[in-house]
Amino acid sequence: MKKAVGIVICLVLLSASVVKGYASDRISLAHAAIAVSPQEPSYIRRAAQDLQAYLTAASGNQVPVLTTGTLPGAPTVIIVGKEMAASQHVKLGSSAGQTTLSASTHAGQTVIVVAGLDPHDTNMGLATFLQMIKVDGKLPYVDAPLDQHIVPNFAVRGIHLNGWPLAYPYAFRSWKEADWKRFIDIAWSERINLFYLWPFMEIIPTPLSAEDSAYLQEVHRVIEYAQQERGMTVWIMQSANRIALTDCGVKDPRSRAYWINGCQKDMNPADDLQFARIQKAFDAFYQIVNNADGYVFIDSDPGGWPQSPISDQLKIFMAARKILDRYSTKGSQAELIDWMHVGWGRHKLFTSTDSVLGSYDFSEPDESDNAFMTRTMRNFKDHLPEPWQLIAGQPPYLDPVKQESLLGKTVYLPYGAIEDEPAFPATNIDQKRVAAVFDRAEKYPGLLGVMGNNQLMLLQFPGTYYFFQTAWDKTYEHRSEREVLLDLAESLYPDQQELIADSFLALRETDADHIQKCLDRLAKVVESGDIGRLGPTGRFLFPDALSVARNLEKQLQIRAARQTLLKALNGKPDIQECSRLMENYFDKLLAWNKETGWNKMIAIDVWTGPIYEQGKDLTAALSRLKQLLAQGEPYTSYPQIDGFFRKISGDLESRYDADSVMIGCVEPMKLAVIQND
Repeated sequence: MKKAVGIVICLVLLSASVVKGYASDRISLAHAAIAVSPQEPSYIRRAAQDLQAYLTAASGNQVPVLTTGTLPGAPTVIIVGKEMAASQHVKLGSSAGQTTLSASTHAGQTVIVVAGLDPHDTNMGLATFLQMIKVDGKLPYVDAPLDQHIVPNFAVRGIHLNGWPLAYPYAFRSWKEADWKRFIDIAWSERINLFYLWPFMEIIPTPLSAEDSAYLQEVHRVIEYAQQERGMTVWIMQSANRIALTDCGVKDPRSRAYWINGCQKDMNPADDLQFARIQKAFDAFYQIVNNADGYVFIDSDPGGWPQSPISDQLKIFMAARKILDRYSTKGSQAELIDWMHVGWGRHKLFTSTDSVLGSYDFSEPDESDNAFMTRTMRNFKDHLPEPWQLIAGQPPYLDPVKQESLLGKTVYLPYGAIEDEPAFPATNIDQKRVAAVFDRAEKYPGLLGVMGNNQLMLLQFPGTYYFFQTAWDKTYEHRSEREVLLDLAESLYPDQQELIADSFLALRETDADHIQKCLDRLAKVVESGDIGRLGPTGRFLFPDALSVARNLEKQLQIRAARQTLLKALNGKPDIQECSRLMENYFDKLLAWNKETGWNKMIAIDVWTGPIYEQGKDLTAALSRLKQLLAQGEPYTSYPQIDGFFRKISGDLESRYDADSVMIGCVEPMKLAVIQND
């Protein structure tokens, strides 16, 4: 892993460049030119082009990108990179990890320099500069004065995707190459510099089919894009010992079932024949996916072997090292990384050696777990050739990492901080949960980096945005929820900033009328198809620019239906009104389940409980419904409750499949009414 030397962004203002009629505390970018050396890496030139496209769209003026050391006569020139800054005799700061934003004036021209001591620093400097740009009408600008000195909270800021096979575009397994590239663009805009990709090589049998080979070639190109176009470090995740036996009868690996007995199986590295199968799989994959910077082996889930010694884990790492030395474009510099999750061979409740998944205890590690991880780290230190690193997958593991003086080789991945797995597809608004990650991480100075994970990236912008803003700037942790959502909205849809922030907050609102008013405003914008100007992140949204707004609208429909039902139940409703409102609530839920593919989760037995939002307010409302169904009698009979829900289920089953209606909506709600006192 390349360690960040430190970002130095020097913005030198050589004149005020103030547009008549506008405040003098603005540096105008309305008539800008960009200068970047052709010797800069491809990802710097790509970022400069992004800046060009953004300013051109904002101002309506064509912004040229120049490659000579002679500055053009434009009112504002943005110099990009160390080489171009040197040609203008601009001295960059030398403090490691420091970002400097400074301004001065000279000779009637505004010159802005965005440059780092290292190209990767310049890359993040450009992403930062894009976030700073504001637009007033057709006049893009940045605030003045510019005199800031910023040290990134963490040098490494990684993103990992994991999750279940939901519908396109929600689940990453359904993405095609173009979608992956847009995701990488979004990650870059949020100053993420480590992309941790799971290609699911564990479900691809050898010898490779034409379809599987084509898929892995696509993975190779996605890695190349992240590295060359966005300057990211890329790690590949894989199980240490789970391999595919068959393709489960499905040619396209994107649609192939996983963790199915008979299709995939864990191999015992102590058995020579089984270990040979592990090596054969590695050999096939690494011939194609040979361009990653690092290869990560999770120590269990998926994979692992009960009571297997640490020496067998090292045996797998050494085999991977030998094969990578043969095929990797990075040669001996391709890194090996251990994801310290449960611990190799530490399955606390393993039901069968023939089971793919087994049964695990994922409670927080105790002292014996930490002692085991200490032995694991010492084994790597003594026997595993460099370069290698660690992922601390459980918060307590940071203590043994510190004790072994390995913080500088460790990325902290607090799995589930942004969203759980599996989780009902809904946008989380929970800053406290994310803030707790950084409260803990700050206690370990020298920690290399932090990593967030997503199941459903397109739904989790609030938590993800807050995570990576705080990973960059530790003071961001203390911004209020509304301030964060306003910042996020500006990065997505700046012309609808207040509406988008209000809509996110309305996902937790209890007042049905307030939710409906917000929903009506949002629905009008979505229906028009005109969301306005797209922000630094919004311009990369997929499958289309309205995706975040549309997902918000559909979730608000569910929230509005729920709160309208509760409002009626807390008033003086009749049974017919209750039935209509209950059916409407279920209808909105079922439509969303079908849209996201959550209805199919029943088939693979990972349904995580009732999909309606539980809470004291619902309990109280259902008590009122139970009384209403009793029709004045002291007790409510089962036939009364069953009859109420039978009509609702009959209507819904004409539009949705019976399992979704009954298991997902009717039966859980009916049971809640029955059990309600």
